[in-house]
Amino acid sequence: MEAVRSKPAGLKWLANGWLLAAGGLIGAILWSFVCTAPGIPWNAARLAPSFALARGLPIYALRDSGAHLGWVYGPVFPLWYAPVGFTDQPTLGLMLATGWNALTILAPLYAIVRLATAGSAPTRRFLFALGAVLLLVNPISRLAFLFMHVDAVSVGWAVVACLALHAAAVRGWRYGLPLAALAVALSVAAKQVSIVLLPATFLWLWREGHSRLIGRWIFWLALGCGGLAALFFMVFGAEGMLFNAWLLFSRMPWQGGWNVVARNLGAVAASSWLWILAALLGGLAVRLRWRERISPEAASLVRLLLWLAFWQLPLGVTASLVVDAALNSIHAIHYLFLAGLVVAGSVLARERANAASTGLLRPWFAAGLVAAVGLCALVPVLRNPDVVWRPYRGQDEMLQLARQHPGKIYLPWNPLITLISERKIYPFDEALRYLWMARLEPPRAVIQAAVPAGAMIIYSEPSQSHFALNYFGKDQRTPAVDR
Repeated sequence: MEAVRSKPAGLKWLANGWLLAAGGLIGAILWSFVCTAPGIPWNAARLAPSFALARGLPIYALRDSGAHLGWVYGPVFPLWYAPVGFTDQPTLGLMLATGWNALTILAPLYAIVRLATAGSAPTRRFLFALGAVLLLVNPISRLAFLFMHVDAVSVGWAVVACLALHAAAVRGWRYGLPLAALAVALSVAAKQVSIVLLPATFLWLWREGHSRLIGRWIFWLALGCGGLAALFFMVFGAEGMLFNAWLLFSRMPWQGGWNVVARNLGAVAASSWLWILAALLGGLAVRLRWRERISPEAASLVRLLLWLAFWQLPLGVTASLVVDAALNSIHAIHYLFLAGLVVAGSVLARERANAASTGLLRPWFAAGLVAAVGLCALVPVLRNPDVVWRPYRGQDEMLQLARQHPGKIYLPWNPLITLISERKIYPFDEALRYLWMARLEPPRAVIQAAVPAGAMIIYSEPSQSHFALNYFGKDQRTPAVDR
């Protein structure tokens, strides 16, 4: 027995070396993202609702208002980042938000890995680092660390819902159902596509033989979702929420049909090449009999995540067809990824514990090969010429300019600066464009009245659009310049 145990022990130095290298690369990449994020116009605009909440300003506006922030989701994301909105330093706020965003992505990963590895600390450390590497190698999930999206919050709460429901059904955890119901409500209120949690969880309970819990699950869902909706309607206003998160969102035009579906799915597959390679190597390592190599509890969680991916894929693909939408709406790939980590964690933990197994090294060899390839694939990310190591300070410079000229500057793609300097909401460029595309355009006079007369329009490039110039500019009241 001791001779067999010496095999993995002899590779301990290699595993520790890989962990150190992976930790160094992950830390370096995340720090570069923290420094880079303040220079991305999207992030300042996306965090503007959180800064508005911190200053007691509304985040939802009706059609006849000119002060639109363009928030077309529930209020969970602005609330999630509201603590960073209390600072009057935009660069610091954006850096803190980027760090909080990374924790929002990595915390569910750690929770999944912890459950899958069943108390095996070395396996847990290795698999968590490997999961982080795989997330950073995939361009879709890597951009989630750099760009502020509602998807990370929505997926995070969906994972919490799955873990809590699983604990309630499999281990009889008494608080599992209410926590899972609240997490479902928060996930849907973060992004509407998470509504698929409802059919996925009901089918999982039925198929897993937990039908006795369905009645209680309905009760807690009604209480959690209904209670949270009532609270949000009372605080934020039902009319404003429904206008932005339902009517405007539902009237957005489509960017294409089946050709766009094929293009998006092809892009997902190409971006997930290492995930696919890991799945193939893992399948070969266990000879495609993964159900026999993992614990029953892990297998049950895998099936829940697969049900969720099954239901989310068509809705996520449909959401990606909306004009200006991207692949980040396809949450199904993240649930498939987490399901694969559960399988890997359970297999590796059991193989490590069962030193007498003749296939001891095969799964670990496959995992090590994926880990080595992943580490090599991360190196080009750091060699990108756009990588910066010192925080971008352009936001602070813009804030200083706005404070020197109060009421004289209009930043259509950066409502964050005006929120800090003047505690006012000026029309967000993308919000005006969305309203126009949805055929809900406010009166021109209302939009123009929301900006001080004579204010100079400044776009910090690269901006995604210059739609506000349709209401201002040389042919209207003010000059328009790029900066």
